[in-house]
Amino acid sequence: MDDFRSEGEAISQQIVESIPDALVAQADSDLDSTGRLAPSSGDTPQTPAWWEVSTTVDLVEEPTTSEQAATAVADALVADGWTKAQEKGSSDPVYQTDEYRRDGWYVSISWVLSAPDIVEDLGVLVVSPDTVRGDHDEISS
Repeated sequence: MDDFRSEGEAISQQIVESIPDALVAQADSDLDSTGRLAPSSGDTPQTPAWWEVSTTVDLVEEPTTSEQAATAVADALVADGWTKAQEKGSSDPVYQTDEYRRDGWYVSISWVLSAPDIVEDLGVLVVSPDTVRGDHDEISS
C-alpha cells in the first residue's frame, strides 16, 4: 500500500504539472490521499484494498480554462502511455469526465464546459490497482 500511495501521489502531481501555468489560479492544489477497503469484506490483512488520490486544481476564471486544462492533461497522459477510455457521452451539458488506464491504474479527469456561473476547475482522481490491506490501520471503507 505504501508503494501505491507514493506512486498515486506522484501520478497526480505529474498530471497537475501538465496543466499550463497560465491556466492555474493557485499553485497549491487540494490533494486527498486515502487507502480504501472493499465494502463488506472485513478488516483483515487480506481484505481487498486500493489507494485513491483526489486532487482539485483551481483554474483562472476565464472561459474555456477547464477545457484547455483537460486537453493539456489528455495530451500528456496519452504521450506517457495511458489509454483513454471510449467516450461514453454525457447527458450533462456542463460537467465532463475523461477516463484513462495504464498497468492496472485508473485516472479520471473531471472538467467543465464553460457556462455562466460555473467555476472553472479540474478534478483528478488516481486509483491504484487492487491489492490487500496488509498492516495499514489508516484505510477506510
